[in-house]
Amino acid sequence: MSSPKGSQLLPRILVALLALAPTSAPLLGQAAPPAGSAGAPATREDVVVSATRLPEAETEIPGQATVITGEQLRRENVKTLAEALQDVVGVDTGLGSDNGGRLPNIGMRGLKEFDALLVMVDGMPAGGAFNPSLSQINIEDVDRIEIVKGPQGTLYGVSAFAGMIQVFTRPAAQGSDLRAGGGSFSEGRLHLSRTQDLGIAKLRLFGTFDRAKGWQQRTDYREDRGGVRLDVPLSGGGGFSGMADVFRTTQFFGSPLPVDAGEPLPGFRIDRNYGVDGGRLDHRVYSVRTRVAKPLSKSLSLENVFGATRDDQISVRSFVGEVDGNTAAAAGVSLKPHETVLYDDLHVTALFDAAGRHRLVGGAAITWGRTTASGTGFDIDLQIDPVVVPRFADTPTGDNRSFVDRRTFVGFYVNDEWTPVPFLTLTGGARFDSVSERLVAQSQEVGAPEADVTRDSRSDGKWSGGVSGLVRLVSDRPGGVNSVHFYVAAKSAFKPAAPNLTEAENARILDPERTRSGEVGLKTRWFDRQVSVDLALFHMIFENIVVSNLGADGTPVLLNAGSERFQGAEIEVGYRPAPLPDLSFSAGYAHHDARFIRFSFLTPDGELRVVDGKRLELVPRDLWNAKLSWAPRTGAGIFVAVRHQGRRPLNRRNGFFTDAFYETDAGVSWDLDRFRISVVGRNLGDSRHYTSESEIGDSQFYVAAPRRFFAEVALRF
Repeated sequence: MSSPKGSQLLPRILVALLALAPTSAPLLGQAAPPAGSAGAPATREDVVVSATRLPEAETEIPGQATVITGEQLRRENVKTLAEALQDVVGVDTGLGSDNGGRLPNIGMRGLKEFDALLVMVDGMPAGGAFNPSLSQINIEDVDRIEIVKGPQGTLYGVSAFAGMIQVFTRPAAQGSDLRAGGGSFSEGRLHLSRTQDLGIAKLRLFGTFDRAKGWQQRTDYREDRGGVRLDVPLSGGGGFSGMADVFRTTQFFGSPLPVDAGEPLPGFRIDRNYGVDGGRLDHRVYSVRTRVAKPLSKSLSLENVFGATRDDQISVRSFVGEVDGNTAAAAGVSLKPHETVLYDDLHVTALFDAAGRHRLVGGAAITWGRTTASGTGFDIDLQIDPVVVPRFADTPTGDNRSFVDRRTFVGFYVNDEWTPVPFLTLTGGARFDSVSERLVAQSQEVGAPEADVTRDSRSDGKWSGGVSGLVRLVSDRPGGVNSVHFYVAAKSAFKPAAPNLTEAENARILDPERTRSGEVGLKTRWFDRQVSVDLALFHMIFENIVVSNLGADGTPVLLNAGSERFQGAEIEVGYRPAPLPDLSFSAGYAHHDARFIRFSFLTPDGELRVVDGKRLELVPRDLWNAKLSWAPRTGAGIFVAVRHQGRRPLNRRNGFFTDAFYETDAGVSWDLDRFRISVVGRNLGDSRHYTSESEIGDSQFYVAAPRRFFAEVALRF
């Protein structure tokens, strides 16, 4: 149970801040209308689309939002999504997860469940009705990334529990460029982009090629991407954009590190790969996305996003089990999933006056997904030191398995942003999602007379919704205090749970998950907007969260874990001096208190474990980061970024903890009108901390990649 002190913190702050509002009446009357409305003054604020589906200044959003530009990522030689997000306040990310050594398991506000975060590309969920497919994100083609924290189920439906990340790709108007570079672990990367005018339309062709050795043995990486984008303005306003891309990635799988009592098992080393020889995670993806935006009148507009994706995969992984001296047994699974996703969202935006200014968004969305897979289970024996593992091609089959999983999500939503007076905006929205799933899975041991077949289906109709208020205590004033905006928000969201698709006997559809959250915050700007100070406090209850646990036979089992509480505070400070607009400094601190409220489970030995009140595994209570950047349009540039995380528990009983760590990145660049050269070093202190825990291997952790460097030359033409 949460402590009385913690449970009363948010209400006390909320009451105190609301009590302040009436005393600020002289200031309230002078506030400007919200960003995006007629007469709003121009500001230096980032514009965010994802939070409301409409362009909105960041200070006008009743919640936390961050924008990262693609130009910033390219200047800093960012090559992975983890590197792109790692300097956002309170975001916990690092290379390495069950999905591959170059893909992260992203955590927000202490919640690090892989499918509790919505990841979108140009308005389409990456992975659709299934887990986020981060391999679909081409980091070289990013125009901007928007990170919105907290549940977003009202507008986007299922999966947006902890928040959402939306990647917007570069429009055809961005010009043409060539970038080539290389670095540590024999990495070489080439990106080409060419834009061609076709009458009033613009066509862009692009391609990326990457080859690298991994920091573990047998973890080579290959990536080939190519695509085309067409942008066409429409008569009367609006436009059409369409993109088709094809890519293939191959990550040879690197095993996590087995840990006991807080230390690696004897003989195991962080830079060794104990996975089966030939372990891999391949994606062959064919994707089409279109967007049409059209004004229907001065106050009415329509937008439709459609997408279709086919992802053919190969997954061969093994995880260490029993250890006996210098030998160990490992269990593995080889599968070839084929995932097909169709998505469409149609919504209308209306602006009208009725006791104030309204901005109403209403629409419907459908997501349909089908995954089929067939493969085998296998067991291997390996030598620990020196590492000797069998080749997958020589491994005998232990069982044959297959599954078919179909999911359909249909949602209807409406959201109204009402500004009755200039200093106040109230927002309310609701969404109804009808979700259905059918699952058939089977497994047959070699030599067994019959197969084990599991059939399960489930249909649910659930509501998500939220209300918020934004009070402009001070707005757009010159001088020392330029703006002070206070907000409060309450939200509820749900999503269907994901089944375990690797083990037929455990392949059942679990209970839906739900969150209920509250948040209060302040967004302030000082000294002619040179300084920003933002504060947020949040509290969220998560019911029926899906966790992995070992069953009686030692295989991983997914189950609902009662309820958990996520609460804390995040503060972010920024400084951009007006005399030196190319100089920027940002820093942030986050306190995350993530605990089980009610959860008990049986160990493989049949012992009951009750972990009520215990902290979640690998969630730090304290995180801070700081970044200094000098980025002129021409000439020399430099950046330095430092991140810190405090001690983190390694198990649910909180018996063992891992030490705190620091991580430092730095880079230099030189820009001319059409030329840039840059060199970046990452993890310069060579910290080898744990980045995430395997959801399949018991007490096994992925380790941060060592110190590495990358240099790149870019030509713009």
